[in-house]
Amino acid sequence: MPEGRPTISSSRVSTGDISNHTFAIVRRGFDADEVKSYLQSVARSIEVLEQREQELRAAVAAADERAAHPVIDEATLTASLGQHSAQILRHAHEEAARIVVQAQEGASTLLREAQSQADEMQTRSEAGAAERVAEAELMVATTEQDARAEAERIRGAAMTEGEAIIGQAKDEGRALLEQVQVARKRVLADLASRRRALSIQIEQLRAARDEMVASINGARDSVDGILTNLGQTDETARAAAVAAGDEARLRAPGGVYDEESALAVPDEGGASSAADGPDDNGGTTPSVDELFARIRAGSDDPAQAPEAPATGAEAAPSETISEEAPPVGPDDALIVRRDELLSPVIIQLARHIKRALGDDQNRLLDVLRGAPSAQGDVLLGPEDLHLSTFATAAQGHLADAFGAGTVYAGGEAGGASPGTAVEQSAAGLARTVVTMLRRRIEEGTDSGEDVAERIGAAFREWRGERIERLVGDFAVQAFSAGVAAATAGGSVRWVLTSSNGCSDCDDNALAGAVPTASGFPTGHFYPPAHSGCRCLVAPTPG
Repeated sequence: MPEGRPTISSSRVSTGDISNHTFAIVRRGFDADEVKSYLQSVARSIEVLEQREQELRAAVAAADERAAHPVIDEATLTASLGQHSAQILRHAHEEAARIVVQAQEGASTLLREAQSQADEMQTRSEAGAAERVAEAELMVATTEQDARAEAERIRGAAMTEGEAIIGQAKDEGRALLEQVQVARKRVLADLASRRRALSIQIEQLRAARDEMVASINGARDSVDGILTNLGQTDETARAAAVAAGDEARLRAPGGVYDEESALAVPDEGGASSAADGPDDNGGTTPSVDELFARIRAGSDDPAQAPEAPATGAEAAPSETISEEAPPVGPDDALIVRRDELLSPVIIQLARHIKRALGDDQNRLLDVLRGAPSAQGDVLLGPEDLHLSTFATAAQGHLADAFGAGTVYAGGEAGGASPGTAVEQSAAGLARTVVTMLRRRIEEGTDSGEDVAERIGAAFREWRGERIERLVGDFAVQAFSAGVAAATAGGSVRWVLTSSNGCSDCDDNALAGAVPTASGFPTGHFYPPAHSGCRCLVAPTPG
């Protein structure tokens, strides 16, 4: 490049920077789309100028290249050596330099104008943004002040309303508390009245029981006396006949004595074989009954005299005992009916579970004989298999108890589906037995107690009243489930079978008739409510 030519500055903003430049967005500022559009138009103008500049630069570079490396043949070179050619070349160089300078000046002018316009627009945008920010801050302050005033107003109104509601709630609470206290007093009075009535009934039952015991003892004494007298009948009859003969001989005129008539004994009808009638002296011959009466009257030993048949009030206790005693309470008939249906099932269930216990004990002893040091699952076997043994033993009888419950509720045996009730009862019974057995057998491992002794002690604990009470609990559960299934959609009531039950049973009994599907106040749907509970649920009419 020739020396002295002005250089073109490259320190300028590109068109891409102008078109892609972004500004901060503030509230109530310039329209971002309008600013963007204007900047894009400026960028396009500058881009045209830059293209023109590039073209000029390329022309200058080509001219420089041609000037630095001219390709001229000898004829041309000779012709060009003239003054005119040299002048043209100078003019070309000057024109090129002038064009480059003009292009640079135009580009600089356009760039300055664009930069000035951009700065002006930025200044206006900043001023407008500052103005909008000030307006926004003023508006926010005003809005905040109004919001605080409104919040204070709402808070005051809420506090006033809340105090009114609290006061009303307190009044309603006091009224409700008074109602509850009145209801409590009424319930306590009713319970006290019922307790007094029950106490009276209990005392009456105890008196009736004592009277029945006394009557039974009296009847027993009477029966024992009758049996004793029946054993002495032959001796008494002979003695009476001898006494009658002696008396007749003494009373006979002239000492005439008819031994055949005197020794006559009564026949089966109680009459003498010799006809009673006037004797030879015109007197009346005493009958055998009169003779026995005279003998009894003159006997010094009361045990030798036969007792007269009991009549009137003395016969009443024997007649009462011979009859079935009527139920004492209003629900005794329901309880007796339940026991008639369920007792045979409980007996069979207890017998079957005891047999299963014996088989299980023999199984463990057989394992112990083969492996004397066996412990844990090696001795007891898998717990699932252990549970299934007792569940299988109980399931059939519990199904019978469920069927008895459906019959008790007025349905037919097998008419109601047991669902999972029987399986749950059988699984619960098996779980209780197996858990306690395994725990009892395993708990003596560290004490050094002999394994066979632990097995024997564990099974002895389950062969008495404990297993009978347990099977009774689950049989009552299955029976009650049958009653509930047969009365689905109806209502039942909780019937107490003992006066010393738990508070849950008392609460359920006081609830009266409840829908079968809703359950009783304690959450139970049917008995048992606790271990040993023998209450029952009875269908209610309607």
